[in-house]
Amino acid sequence: MKLRIGSTKQRWFLAILVVALGSGAAIWRWGRQASAEEFITAKVEQGNIRNTVNATGTLQAVTTVQVGSQISGTIQSLSADFNSVVRKGQLVAQLDPAIYQAQVAQARANREAALASLADVQARLASAVAAIETQQAGVSSARSNLAALKSQLEDAQSFYKRQQALADTGIVPQRDMDTARTGLHLAEARYNQASSQLDQEKLREQSAARSGLQQAKAQVLQAKAQVQQTEASLKLAEVNLSHTTIHSPIDGVVVSRNVDIGQTVAASLQAPVLFTIANDLTHMQVIANIDQADIGVINQSDRINFTVDAFPGHNFNGKIRQIRLSPQNVQNVVTYNVVIDVENPEQKLKPGMTANLVFTIAERNDVLKVPNSAFRFLPQGMTQEKVREMARGNAAPEKSSSPAPEKSASPGSPVPGGGKPGGGNAGGGKPGGGNGAERQRGDAMSASGAAPGQPRILWVIGPDHKPQPKKVLIGITDGVSTEIAGGDLKQGDVIIVGQQISGDSKPQTTRPPGFGGAPGGGPGGGGGGRTR
Repeated sequence: MKLRIGSTKQRWFLAILVVALGSGAAIWRWGRQASAEEFITAKVEQGNIRNTVNATGTLQAVTTVQVGSQISGTIQSLSADFNSVVRKGQLVAQLDPAIYQAQVAQARANREAALASLADVQARLASAVAAIETQQAGVSSARSNLAALKSQLEDAQSFYKRQQALADTGIVPQRDMDTARTGLHLAEARYNQASSQLDQEKLREQSAARSGLQQAKAQVLQAKAQVQQTEASLKLAEVNLSHTTIHSPIDGVVVSRNVDIGQTVAASLQAPVLFTIANDLTHMQVIANIDQADIGVINQSDRINFTVDAFPGHNFNGKIRQIRLSPQNVQNVVTYNVVIDVENPEQKLKPGMTANLVFTIAERNDVLKVPNSAFRFLPQGMTQEKVREMARGNAAPEKSSSPAPEKSASPGSPVPGGGKPGGGNAGGGKPGGGNGAERQRGDAMSASGAAPGQPRILWVIGPDHKPQPKKVLIGITDGVSTEIAGGDLKQGDVIIVGQQISGDSKPQTTRPPGFGGAPGGGPGGGGGGRTR
């Protein structure tokens, strides 16, 4: 049976009907697809999460000694080279000792001359002492002679008195009286002469003691000081001579050699470095620079892994030995040095290598986790303040009246994921410009295990195909995913992480996780950890 279309009006009507039916089918199909693909979703997964801090540091030996020269001279010989294994006290270099040997010989000659001069002045002192003793003997002799003459004078005086008494009675003639008087005068003259001689001997003794003896003693003291000075000069010359022979101060390996045979080294304000010796390269250390925003979460129990460019793909382990309190300010960036002990039994690691360190602050295995972008989604009509009230339990969960595109928080306001737009993690911090103090508090609560997690709101698609809130407790984050420590979610549940936006008849989607504060980005701004 054939359908005949007779008139033109019928043909136009049939064409319009076909076009209308086709357009309606297309619009119905597009509406169903838009409704089905309006939300961007992700599943709640179970896996491992690690909260880390990234840093760089330099490998170096635990003890490194720079061997220098305390004196100037020409390198005569070298007994060690690069990578030489040396022992404590081993000869490593020899300077030309000729000049210093001559100085030692000259100092010895000066000492001998000083000793000879000392012997000469000591002989003078002995002579002065002998002269003093001679003068003292003369004084003693004069004193004895004076005593004898005094006895004679007293005897003459007694005899004269007896003679005078006898002469007064007329018994003794006048001649005997005159003889007695003459004897008395003679005894007095002899006594006075002996007394003057004694005084003269005393003056001579005192003069000799004041001049000769004191001068001789002063000369002896000066000669002894000269001897001590020449002995000190000799010791200094001998020490300088000993410094021409340079020994290793420790057991170790020669890391660098800075001189060659025949080279002249000049020691002026500081000793020139000849060798650098590392004590033991099987035990090394890394000095890491940790930003002030991350130093609060670093502790000595953290597990540390690092890599070096020389061995890509090979992980090395370390242990924190010291967190130094001295701040380092470089271009207004404050960092702290963390000393990490590293075992190097195979000696693969070399001094000076750059270590790319990963500090494991907290780690959770086999836990529920969701993308960080899920914490940024907000339905239409829902504000950040309302979400915070819902998370604290002060407001009843409400369904949104109609789905709306995902929103980013205004600059400076916290996002549901716990950070600020443009950075942070579920604990609230960097990288990407978050608040470091908030991040540290969040990490501390999440990683402690004793304190409860922070409440957050996630959104799922309800039976009416509209977003419904789910209250959860978050744990730690790695910057891409966040641990779900409690709540109504389970593995395999579907949550909303974003929403397509229709504009100019072209569907637009939010950015994927990992692009900072844009919708769809995680609280951590993408990337697993904070790099300093």
